[in-house]
Amino acid sequence: MNLKHAFMMVVGSLAFAVACNRPPTLKTAGKPGGKPAMAEEVTLLLRTKTLLADTAVRVFAEAQVLGGYQTMTPERFANEFIFNYAILPDYNSRDVLQRKNVKLAAADVRQAEPDVFLFSFDVAKLQIPAALLLLEVNHIASGKKALQDVPLRFAPNRLSDTYAVFDRTGRFPAVRNFASAQDTLQFMSLGGQSRTVTVTRYDQDFEPAPSPMGTAPKNVPRTLQTDSLFTIRTNTAFMLTQPGLYFFREDTAQNTGVSLRITDKRYPRYTRPADLVKPLIYISTKNELKELQTTTAPKKTLDNYWLRLASNSETRAKRSIRAYYGRVMAANRLFTSYKEGWKTDMGMVYMVLGQPNQVSRLRDKEVWTYTQNANFSEINFTFLRRANAFTDDYYELVRYVEYEPIWYPVVEEWRKGVVE
Repeated sequence: MNLKHAFMMVVGSLAFAVACNRPPTLKTAGKPGGKPAMAEEVTLLLRTKTLLADTAVRVFAEAQVLGGYQTMTPERFANEFIFNYAILPDYNSRDVLQRKNVKLAAADVRQAEPDVFLFSFDVAKLQIPAALLLLEVNHIASGKKALQDVPLRFAPNRLSDTYAVFDRTGRFPAVRNFASAQDTLQFMSLGGQSRTVTVTRYDQDFEPAPSPMGTAPKNVPRTLQTDSLFTIRTNTAFMLTQPGLYFFREDTAQNTGVSLRITDKRYPRYTRPADLVKPLIYISTKNELKELQTTTAPKKTLDNYWLRLASNSETRAKRSIRAYYGRVMAANRLFTSYKEGWKTDMGMVYMVLGQPNQVSRLRDKEVWTYTQNANFSEINFTFLRRANAFTDDYYELVRYVEYEPIWYPVVEEWRKGVVE
């Protein structure tokens, strides 16, 4: 049960169905005579990960509260949001096997960052191989709701069902699929079993996603060059000081395991010119990229690139820079897998088009729907889950040449500095 990627959800009304919709904006009035309790729009970014214990499945959740709160504390988080869940047999069923309330106290919530909160809860094992948990988020003040789907497996069949990379405290696993080279980590299970695990490091610079219109077969290498190989003991603190992709397995004969990207401390944000140039591949010409990649004055050339696109308007250039690299950071946070989030198919679509109006998810398919755009009335992007050794949640875009009259006008808006 590897990382289940999640999407930004504006808390609002949501029908009880297996879909992640972007509901109406949450609006909450302030107290009479006082400051508003929150701004008009509050976005909850929810990510989950599950691990098997002896008698239960533990659901770990990371919630990021965006917008609206000047100061959020574990106490406020526990008091202002309620979480309930219902368990269904699968995505195609509406039969509720179990329904429960997740009761959180302030002591159950850990504040990882000013706007990021961690908590967990246990789900008793059922006498079936797998099920689907629908986690409902309720905002008490407004009565608005949103849903997040969490697949459950009750019998282990791979290392990632029972083991994960935890933080230095051993209380919470890496819900995001990346950690910093400065982090102290532990590889452990909920049962605390001691064993030796093989770790392979790959220093591969993975290619960014090809164009949505690129229907030709991709020339992807079938093997990766191993940079280093070593062993660790579970439940023992360690640090991975070299950036790259790390693959934890029982032994090298295993085809599946647990993967984690080790990044520098800036990630998911980019600040160095060399890193800032790479994501521009989705909105730049080949000549522009060549100039940016070969210049001896990277910062000046990058500044000139944005100024040129903005017709030498510093205001417009700064707005475009904030918007584009804000999307890069969000893509890295949301979609990092074995490669950086901006390089994935989902990351590419998110960066160019933004958050979809609706996300519908089935077991092996996710559909993003965009509506109310000046360039089109409605468009769907379909992502199919593909087998991948490093993650259970690797999705590829179904590409069509018909995207061309929709995609390029939006890219041109970025190039003209016309951004929302």
